Amino acid sequence: MALEYFDVLDCVGRKTGEIVSRDEAHRTGAWHGAFHCLMIYQRGDKNYALFQRRSVKKKIAPGKFDVSVGGHYASGEDAKAAGPREIKEELGLDVRFEDLVPLGRRVFVYCHTPDALEQELQDVFFLSRTVEPGKLALQQEEVDGVIEMNMEEGIALFSGKRTSLDATLHGADNRTERVLVSAEDFVPCLDNYYLKLLLIAKRYFQGDRWPLVI
Repeated sequence: MALEYFDVLDCVGRKTGEIVSRDEAHRTGAWHGAFHCLMIYQRGDKNYALFQRRSVKKKIAPGKFDVSVGGHYASGEDAKAAGPREIKEELGLDVRFEDLVPLGRRVFVYCHTPDALEQELQDVFFLSRTVEPGKLALQQEEVDGVIEMNMEEGIALFSGKRTSLDATLHGADNRTERVLVSAEDFVPCLDNYYLKLLLIAKRYFQGDRWPLVI
């Protein structure tokens, strides 16, 4: 596999001019940029969000659920270049950058894996597009599967009003299985990220389109 290189960022997200490999960034905790996208859609009178389960082969948060698509910026890239590419790679969907709804930038730190420190500035977006989870062309190296989550149930889950919910996991190898999902099954975070995303998505579908800020 070819080495990946990232632009090192300072504390306010500016490129420092330094470039490091992925392994070096995760070893030293160098700040770098990333793209995040949550797919949201309506079916009937209910709203849904699509979450992926990360491959168990991933170094950071293996086997944990996360937003629909997430990926690092290669050196020289930004959201406009990396976003459509990451969506195509991970879900097999062709998307224009103009189709994405920007939600701003998130500070993310992950220190739960021995000998690895992930420090990212993530550009976060919605993609409002109805999908059939079982028909997505998932990238097996990155994505173990996807689940469709009813937004109201998800809000109850991430706010602590319920401990788990039932979902169907659509696997990258075309399998399906019923899974019991809890908040602890998602990538650990201190900022109530998934709850905030679903609350903002609820506003979006109620017609409140500004300001939408993560």
